[in-house]
Amino acid sequence: MSFDRGAAGSERWFPLMVRPRWKRRLIVLVKAAVALLVLWGVGRHVLRTWHDLRHHEMAIEPRPIYIVLSGLVYLAGLSCCAFFYEDILKASPTPIPALSAYRAYLVSHLGKYVPGKAMVVVMRAGMSAAHGARAATAAIATFYETLVMMAAGGLIAALGFALGGPSPSMTVTLPALGRLELPFYHLAGLFALGLGLAFLVVVLPPCFRRLLLVVSLPLPGVGPEALPRLSARLLGRGLRRGGESWLFLGLSQILVVRGLVPAGRFEFLSVLPVVIASVALATVASFVVAVLPGGLGVREGVLMVALGPVFGQDLAVVAALALRLVWVAAELLAAAVLSGPWFHSRAADPSEASSGPA
Repeated sequence: MSFDRGAAGSERWFPLMVRPRWKRRLIVLVKAAVALLVLWGVGRHVLRTWHDLRHHEMAIEPRPIYIVLSGLVYLAGLSCCAFFYEDILKASPTPIPALSAYRAYLVSHLGKYVPGKAMVVVMRAGMSAAHGARAATAAIATFYETLVMMAAGGLIAALGFALGGPSPSMTVTLPALGRLELPFYHLAGLFALGLGLAFLVVVLPPCFRRLLLVVSLPLPGVGPEALPRLSARLLGRGLRRGGESWLFLGLSQILVVRGLVPAGRFEFLSVLPVVIASVALATVASFVVAVLPGGLGVREGVLMVALGPVFGQDLAVVAALALRLVWVAAELLAAAVLSGPWFHSRAADPSEASSGPA
């Protein structure tokens, strides 16, 4: 390998060659600490869900094939969002290979089980930067992809509840009005529509650019040059991919139920719109309450209430908890496969570092 690259090139790749040993060890320790923190969060999450599931008595007839299919369908739904994350980076000054973006997206999903959810951004930005992206741009792309998916989720949920047929009644007691019978699906649909429109306003390119510039002013090294080229076309593609993702996620919930009870108990195709809407609304609501790891408790609570009229309260509880375990298992499997030694960082090769971002 030739090292005669000129002064400008040397400034870019030479620090990689002479990085002090203590700094290399520190980086390894930080990566190990992040990995342990994520594994602790995931393990804590699984144990709590498993405990809740074991203490709910219900006769089920598990069919592993449908549980496995549910996990694969869930990963297909995440893949739609990963493709949009790649699309955002493609619209930036520092795009990265499709497989690298896909890997960073799926592996970083485990970070959501650490309280606060900031670990998702840290992991995804770090993994993307290792393959040539600018860390600030990867962080912005993470926020934008997530907000677009939430906007699509709210809108899909509103549509699903509207297509769900006759709405079951929900009894509420108000101090001034007494007991009222309210249409549950209509209220849930309106709530979902409100959330979807609120997120949609935020991700409109002019609004998001202005918001991002205001938020990034105090942060060093984060300016207009780090912002991807947002456009109505990119937003439309994100909403389409988000819609496809929610369809897969709803189907994943259907497959979990199919794996717990015989097929004859439900007309699964007829309840699919409500199930998709329930999964979307529950996930968007859990995102709003960002302090809980992975939305634990919030998502299950909303999902149990929304699925109760469809499957019955007992099965709704078991289905919501089982879905959580299936999704965590699928994420762990995907992260294990994508973290294998066959994936190497572009930035680790000095011959390619000179073409990376400043």
